[in-house]
Amino acid sequence: MAQGLLPGTSMRIEVSSRDDVETYATRIEDVDAEKIAILVPMKGLRPRPLPAGTLVRSAYIFRQKRWRFVTEVIGHSPDGALEYLRLPAHIDCHERRRNYRLQVAIQPTRIYRLVVPAEGEPVSEQAFDGTIVDLSEGGCCIATKAFALPGERLGIEATLPEAGHIAVRARIVSVREPERGYRTHRLHCEFLEMPRAQRDLIARYLMRRQLEMRRRGQL
Repeated sequence: MAQGLLPGTSMRIEVSSRDDVETYATRIEDVDAEKIAILVPMKGLRPRPLPAGTLVRSAYIFRQKRWRFVTEVIGHSPDGALEYLRLPAHIDCHERRRNYRLQVAIQPTRIYRLVVPAEGEPVSEQAFDGTIVDLSEGGCCIATKAFALPGERLGIEATLPEAGHIAVRARIVSVREPERGYRTHRLHCEFLEMPRAQRDLIARYLMRRQLEMRRRGQL
């Protein structure tokens, strides 16, 4: 089976609820042309069957590389011991990057620099315009005409469709200068001290977005 989807392979799955992202360990029991059969996830030593239609993000190790895909629950075995996941059309390798980044086009509510003044003075904010062009649980890339330098701290507020509102702090890791004939800088940022609830919200948005794109044949 391509990309190591083999019976006996251990797999971690993440499931988004309304308020959180739950993580379970499971195992692949069988694979055919349409579905993957896994052991029903356990929580507190009790089975935690997932309703059909539940979005699932799966991760496993194959040939010392990390592989991920997004799919959905399509049913259960007659005895209730197995969960059936739709066989994904595409599986991503995440050998080099800790967090998968998805291309997006999100107009933030606010982007602003956090300017630290002289001792004793309050932190000030300098707003500028930009667009989030890729997003992960660990960071994002912002396209902007504003000048910025690596190491600067930003505040970012944005609404993720069908997920909710995020308000995070970030550090600019690197800046890609505009290509010839263009004026747009790319600010590659990592999130700082992000609350779990905000990270879960981003994870929920990315899961839904990936599944939607794969249904349309865009991934």
